[in-house]
Amino acid sequence: MTVSVFLSNKSIQVAIGNGSKSRIKVNSFFSDDMPEGTLLNGTVINEKTLEDTIRGTWMKHGIKAKNVNLVINSPNLVARRIEMPLMKGSKCDNYVTNEADEKDIARFNDPIIGWYPVSKKQKTQIVVSETSEKDFIETYLRIFENVGIKLNSIHGGINLAVNMLQAQIGQATAVYMIIDGMTLTTMLFAKGNYYNNLSTRIYAQPGTPEFPSDYISGLSSLEMQSLESGLAELSMGDSIKAASCPSNVSLGRGREKFGDFIFAFAGLFDNDDGLTLTEGLKKSSEKYANKLNLIKLAIPYIISIVVLSVISVSLFAMLQEKDKKLSKLEKYNNSDEVIEAAAKYEDMMTSIEIYGQAQGSADLLEAFIESYPTPDSSVNTAIEDAAKEKDVKVEFDSYSADTGILSLIATGADVEKINLFIASLMELDILQNVDYTGYTQNESDGTWSINVVCTLAEGN
Repeated sequence: MTVSVFLSNKSIQVAIGNGSKSRIKVNSFFSDDMPEGTLLNGTVINEKTLEDTIRGTWMKHGIKAKNVNLVINSPNLVARRIEMPLMKGSKCDNYVTNEADEKDIARFNDPIIGWYPVSKKQKTQIVVSETSEKDFIETYLRIFENVGIKLNSIHGGINLAVNMLQAQIGQATAVYMIIDGMTLTTMLFAKGNYYNNLSTRIYAQPGTPEFPSDYISGLSSLEMQSLESGLAELSMGDSIKAASCPSNVSLGRGREKFGDFIFAFAGLFDNDDGLTLTEGLKKSSEKYANKLNLIKLAIPYIISIVVLSVISVSLFAMLQEKDKKLSKLEKYNNSDEVIEAAAKYEDMMTSIEIYGQAQGSADLLEAFIESYPTPDSSVNTAIEDAAKEKDVKVEFDSYSADTGILSLIATGADVEKINLFIASLMELDILQNVDYTGYTQNESDGTWSINVVCTLAEGN
């Protein structure tokens, strides 16, 4: 029995069934709401709330499983497809690592790389290479462990979905458009082959006249990419329809909901032949531990060699000068002035060492304090001035000293002016990053509100 969990800004989806590399059978599936402000594009904002949400879902639906596959769509988990020679074992791991995109590697402080196979030919194979930040993977491992659940794997949902949908494409050209909260994911298949995907933000509310235009915008952007790459112009005509359940997915009741659970269902397939990100993390930690142990073992020998070398040199010099200086040194060393001066020197060096340690600690503490972002009055004033220019009111909600994240609520009568206010925030040097969730309308006065999450830049 396999359990797949898909997490997004708006919901937690769980699919339970049996899966192989080519087929899955779904026994049950369900979805619960994700509390607002818990996740933002895969980044955990509130770990405690996410733990409570997962624990509540397990209790509500009576789930007994303690091992799950996690599926996430996030800019912090980058995936790309590469063609490589057929290899086995560590050779394959090394090849994927060497072929990793330098831009993907550069964006992470401590990157972890994993991969899984998609298809094989006579001498080559197509694999999906996944790269993520070590801290990003460790955060999810810690959260699920606190709930009593072990993560077998962590994968990006888009490429898993592509593999699952490939079965029903044949030689056709098709575009799949999947909406998840305020995110629209568009996947292009050209003449039966997967080509590209694009994720865009949806600003309009479902059911409004403006809502379909977001779909058209996503399709137009993907069509422009296809033309730039030499593909034929996309022509959907009247062929737009709801996604149907492919032949490699066995689903009894609820087949009409297949499109709503694509990412959760895709996590049921067996993708264990490669190196998952969780395995890559463990491998990286073991390599670091081995290096650390080797250094610890070598340190005593290095110290011994250095000490013996110093002793040998000193003895040699002493023997060379012994006959000429022995009597003079004995007289000098035994004089009262030298003994007193030596005692004073030793006391002085002890005091200097103590004061040096204290000063070093103070300097380090000062550097940490000066470099850490703080939401002082100048930061608040800059944000309030940007809001006032766009007729927007801001309410500062919270600030986390651990992460430097400042949360606020922007309210205004005109959605467009709120968008302009957010654009102004992105131009402020005092902010390293600005992100936001969807709009909500206040029934009392007809205004619109949006949650904005700002990461302060260092030194502010």
